[in-house]
Amino acid sequence: MANTTGVTEGSNVTGVAVAERVAAERSLWLSALPSIRRAPIGDLLPQLLGGAELEPLTEPIAAPVMTVARTLAAGHGPVSDIAVSPDGRHLVTAHYGADVVCVIDTATLSVTATIDGISEPYAAVIVGDRAYVSAASNAEDAVVAVDTRTATPLAAKTFDMTLSGLAVSPAGDVLYVGRTGEDGVDIAVIDIESGSVTDVAIPAAPGASIETVRLNADGTRLFAALSTPMGGMLAIIDTRARAVKAAVSIDGSIGDIAVVPNGRTVFATGWDIELGGVIHVIDVAGARVTDTIDMGGVPTQLVLSRGGACAYIVDRDEIAVMCTATTEIVDSVAIGPQLSCLAVDPVRNRLYAADYAGAITAVRLDPAAPQPQLAVAAS
Repeated sequence: MANTTGVTEGSNVTGVAVAERVAAERSLWLSALPSIRRAPIGDLLPQLLGGAELEPLTEPIAAPVMTVARTLAAGHGPVSDIAVSPDGRHLVTAHYGADVVCVIDTATLSVTATIDGISEPYAAVIVGDRAYVSAASNAEDAVVAVDTRTATPLAAKTFDMTLSGLAVSPAGDVLYVGRTGEDGVDIAVIDIESGSVTDVAIPAAPGASIETVRLNADGTRLFAALSTPMGGMLAIIDTRARAVKAAVSIDGSIGDIAVVPNGRTVFATGWDIELGGVIHVIDVAGARVTDTIDMGGVPTQLVLSRGGACAYIVDRDEIAVMCTATTEIVDSVAIGPQLSCLAVDPVRNRLYAADYAGAITAVRLDPAAPQPQLAVAAS
């Protein structure tokens, strides 16, 4: 068990901006976002690799040194989700028990704005200067668009189905929403500029529900984790064709998922009747489970490091670190109260951990000390 070090600081929030939620019937959906032009990663890989096959690692990587850099004291109760802006400057946290969404400055780890009146916010994503948050009520669920600069709700899209996961395309022009209804499950595909909605039906047994959705790095594949009466299922969706290409059955349950940068592997938290808490390793091309890792705990959420070499896994009050090449657990660090969710800074070597008390902890990730090398005598 590793020990965390560093100074823990509480933050007294002052000057909090409070904005009222904008009604769904407002004609504005979203203002235009900058269009980010980039080639899909899948198209670039053959050029970068030159047809060469990568040699698999035989030794696990050294776990980064995890140091608590700063802590924002609890203010609004349990955190259901946390998202980091693409430039790493802001966090958005959803506090479902308080009907509150917060915008946090990562440089000082202080709350810069509080948005009230979003009913039971659950999932959050950020692209550009917009955050999208799912909200729930007895009458209907909604996706609320929030301007993170002004802390103003812009508009909302309402649905008569239960929402359970958000993902946004790399260019920021499409929002994917997991939906569960009485008649089945699907993915709502929202055009962010116009607000138009289409759907991708997911064939599943009655009683199925979507747990979460994730995109691969170039946005060509969407992955939806489903719970069904028979066990877990991972649906693999072609976002260009807007159709399910494969479905992977999983023994036991499935919870959160993370996709490696090259899109070839998906890791999923779950529960196995024999092993208990596990991480499922899923080969995307073969649409099959290739390994099931016994965690010896209760993994509930996971995120990957910027390069994908490590997976950081929520296990009660600890963060377990797994080498994604060898699937070995290389470290486990106690952070504090029971953790709810994690987010990786896309720019700096930093991890953000939120807990059920409502605190946010910034964890610095430093490279491990290099291992001594044996000298090789000249022949």
